[in-house]
Formats: sequence, structure tokens, C-alpha cells
Amino acid sequence: MPSARIRHARVAAVAVASLAVMGAATAPALATPDATGRPAASAQHRAHLPASYSIPGDRTYPEGIARQHGTPYFYVGSTSDGTVYRGDVHQSATKVFLPGGQDGRTSVAGMKTDTAGRLIVAGGATGKVFVYDTRTRALLHVFDTGRTDVFLNDVALAPNGDAYISDSVHPVLWHITAAELTSEHVQQPLRVGADLARSPIDYNAGFNGNGLVVTDDGRYVLLADYNDYAFYRIDTITHQVVPIALGGAEGVSGDGLLLRGNTLTAVTELDHPEGQIAILKLSHDYTRAKLVRTIHGHGMHSPSTAAYDGRDLLIVNFQFQIADPHLPFNVVRVHVNR
Repeated sequence: MPSARIRHARVAAVAVASLAVMGAATAPALATPDATGRPAASAQHRAHLPASYSIPGDRTYPEGIARQHGTPYFYVGSTSDGTVYRGDVHQSATKVFLPGGQDGRTSVAGMKTDTAGRLIVAGGATGKVFVYDTRTRALLHVFDTGRTDVFLNDVALAPNGDAYISDSVHPVLWHITAAELTSEHVQQPLRVGADLARSPIDYNAGFNGNGLVVTDDGRYVLLADYNDYAFYRIDTITHQVVPIALGGAEGVSGDGLLLRGNTLTAVTELDHPEGQIAILKLSHDYTRAKLVRTIHGHGMHSPSTAAYDGRDLLIVNFQFQIADPHLPFNVVRVHVNR
């Protein structure tokens, strides 16, 4: 989903970053539910799942991913032409789900699926968010900023069904209400959820607001500032923005974020072409975070974001701006010990 990622001088152009990640456990005493609602896969069961999932094309540059609850499916999008691919966690190859260029969807970044079976896709520099029915592939909505100076990067869903969208080049947090998502109107304006222009977030040249998540109570959006290795808490009611103190931890960046309870997982390739998964423990008010550990390797190649699959992470190898990428493009399965 990014465009040009060079530390203090990224140029927005193609599609940037999104998601992130969180931890898992080896040999757990008790299984926790996976994305289908069933107990998480045991180590023995995981051994029968593919270690990676290939994505067609030699210029795909996939960025975003969404794991659909209650199904074996996940979705991945291409920043280069807007194609959306669908994979089955039991099969090693993904297939085209929505052709690139359809509905004006020429590039895609972050995406999520909601409980109603809708796929919500951030359209990067198109300034649009596209919403599809995953059962029929029908276009349900196009939410349009009406602007060209934006880069809609990642999507996060709130418990009440609202969606929040980060913007990497324009200092706003975009917001789609649950009512708008259930409306019969296809074409709708994309509205500002919070103005970040006078907030502590420093929007400078390159990619700024990136991965984001919503807390379990729906009160806060946690947003990563990719450029500046920083994280912020945004109040969804008052719109107050508070920096999240990292306790002196350095080199922690968030292209994609995942949140379970008070564990925040961030995935990035910034300064780490071998990929970095950072696991942080948050304070109860989400204003402080302690870096627990970082993880590298595991088949990652300049990754962008991730999705939960039970205790595993499905991580997208974006390989942005790599002229001779490692092919095929893929999603890798990473099991992270707690």
C-alpha cells in the first residue's frame, strides 16, 4: 500500500502500508479461538497448513490483507493495479477475486472484512474506499474524499461496526459509520473523523499516518506514524491526540498494527528488509507501551502488514520499490511465541 518509502523523504505515489501484528504461543495449555471461532490450531494441525501462499504476477506488490471470520478465506490487494486476490488458508495459491481497474480501483492498500461479510478496501491515492460483498463480489459502496492530495492507507473496524481509515499524506483520520455501511446508497462522501493538523502528529514529507487499530471499547484509535517511529492514541469522541510513550524503545515502527487486549503488534520493513515484528504491552489507558521483544526473519521479505489466523500471523511480503523482487510474491505464516 505504500508509495515511496525512504526514511525522511518518502514520496506518495503508489500505495502504502497497513497492518500489523500480534503474538501467539507454542504448546499452549488452553486453545484460544481462531478466525473461524474454533479453537486455535495445535502445532500438529499447523504443520498441515501451508507455510506460504503465492500471489500471481511479477509486479503485484501486495500490501494489505484481511482474514475473514467464519471462513477459510483471506484477501490480499495489489498496489500496482488494484487487483484483489482471495486465498484459502488450506491451499498454497491465491486467485483473482476482483480484477484490477474495476470500479476505478486502480490501487489498493489496507483492507478489512466485517461481520456482515463486507470487504472494506482503502484505495490509496484514488481517495476512495471501496466496499464489496464477499459472497456475490458486488460493489456495495464507494466512499469518496473528492480529493487528490490524500493517500488512504489502512482500515480498522470498531466494535460498533464503524470503520476508520488512515491517511498517510493528509493530516486527517477518516470515518465511515455503521449506518453508512448499511445504507443503500452506493456513492457516498468519505467524511473526516478527526482533524490531525494541529495535533502532536507531525505530518511531514513522505508517509505519516499508517497502521491503525481500534481498542476493544471503541473509545480510541491507535495510530502509527510511520515516518517518525511514533504511535498515538486518538479519542474517537473528543478527537484528542496523545502520544504513546515507548519507554525509550528505539527502531519500533508500524506499517501494520494488530491489537489483542493490551498487546499491540507492529509489522514493518523500515530499516529491516528481513522484516520486523514488534510486540508491545500497553498500559490500561493506552498512553504507554513497553517493548517486549522483536522478531525478524521467518520468511519475511520487506513485509507491510499482517492478519491473525488463530495464533499465527499471515504476513504480506510487500517488497515495495524492489526492482527485482523475490518471486512469487507471497503471504507467509509466522507462529509467534508469547
